[in-house]
Amino acid sequence: MKNIKRIFSFLSILIAATLFFGSCNSHTEPTTFTVKGNIANGANKNVGIYHIATGGAKEIEKKQLDESGNYEFQIPQPKHFDFYLLNIEESGTIVFITDSTETITINGNFEDLISSYTIDGDEENQRIKEIKMLRDALEEQVKTMAKNTSPAIVKTQREINALVNEFKENIIKQYIIPAPGSASAYYALTLTLADTPIFTPLTNKNDCRCFTAVATNFQRLHPDTKHTKRITEIAEQGLKATREPRQVELELEEREATITDLFDIRLPQANGDSIALSSLKGKVVLLDFTAYENTEMSSRNITLRELYNKYHSKGFDIYQISFDRREHFWQQSAANLPWTCVRDANGMSLSLYNVQVLPTFFLINKEGEIVLRDAQIENTEKEIEKLLKN
Repeated sequence: MKNIKRIFSFLSILIAATLFFGSCNSHTEPTTFTVKGNIANGANKNVGIYHIATGGAKEIEKKQLDESGNYEFQIPQPKHFDFYLLNIEESGTIVFITDSTETITINGNFEDLISSYTIDGDEENQRIKEIKMLRDALEEQVKTMAKNTSPAIVKTQREINALVNEFKENIIKQYIIPAPGSASAYYALTLTLADTPIFTPLTNKNDCRCFTAVATNFQRLHPDTKHTKRITEIAEQGLKATREPRQVELELEEREATITDLFDIRLPQANGDSIALSSLKGKVVLLDFTAYENTEMSSRNITLRELYNKYHSKGFDIYQISFDRREHFWQQSAANLPWTCVRDANGMSLSLYNVQVLPTFFLINKEGEIVLRDAQIENTEKEIEKLLKN
């Protein structure tokens, strides 16, 4: 009788254990997460969700807000935290992250989406919102300054650089130093202005320190993720580049430049096809010598873009020569610029034009003659307008 009881007891325990572990094993991680919410006053507007990948934003799904402004998406759950965009037609774009969260609720008002939207119960996404709003405000300030400042482009650029540096210091103090292992710190380091990175770890030691701090914390908190791998690679490249002695001024033999001489240049674009400077004859051309690794380039390209947008339809163009050492970095930086972007790997054009400091630019008239270089110009727009009228 005792043996029967023991057997029965053993079977009961075995059955209970089987049921328990079976129930545990039957629980699987969710394969999707939900993004839903309400956009007030946005009835029937298009709403799309995108995954932010290394090569840019990739569309996942697009639909319409319903009559009440509601929406809902079911998105494949990432293995680790990742970045996404929610885009509301004609209203704005919201950046957010997800990790193991199964539901993210984003509400807002169509009329004032970027300042009004909320993401329920997620401090990291709130910090990302704050960072993006600061970055957008910086862009508006820089655009206004580029449009309204009348002195030479060089003076405008100095003022813009000061504004960008102030922004960076604020971001570092408020978001990177307090939480270097956070997704918001990572996001801050990826910010761009005029399609050019704001943080430049390959040329700026302080920026490199920020990348190194975030990379170190990611290796500890988020090992084996694509974000950790990417930021670690950039930090290592920055450490190597900033340790090397960098030449601020290009020491070339000084000589008098003949202001009407135009030395034709034929250099490769990002797609490999070469284009000659002389092919732009008949237009007023700003011949720009630069390097995208230069910390000034994000603000400089905003100024150039304002000039290009204002005068291109009237016969103005830009021929921008880069002297970046890394070809792939140059190709990525030049990808979204609307003007002619070429690269001089050997630096021969520097000697031809007696360029001793980067960045430098020249203005060329419709006949293909150099008429001014940046040091001689007080008001760039005024000089361009003069040349366009001739």
